[in-house]
Amino acid sequence: MTEVRLDEPVAVQARFLSNGRVRPTAFVRQGRTYRLAGLGRQWTEERDDGVWRCFLAQTTAGDTVELRWNQATHQWRLGRAWWRSAAV
Repeated sequence: MTEVRLDEPVAVQARFLSNGRVRPTAFVRQGRTYRLAGLGRQWTEERDDGVWRCFLAQTTAGDTVELRWNQATHQWRLGRAWWRSAAV
């Protein structure tokens, strides 16, 4: 797998839990829905455009992706991806 830097907007389906945690469950990129099988590491990054909550996740197809959520703007972005198959 090769890392691909994308930093593109995506639509994300997520659960917002009562304890304040956020759990993305799927995202849509270029008309295709990717369901998430699990979440890994999570961290926060401060950038020029705000504070982003980052999630390393694995899709049900076995791809690894980095999703980013800006809590102030509610914007989601696909930061990076490691696609198992040819570039999607």
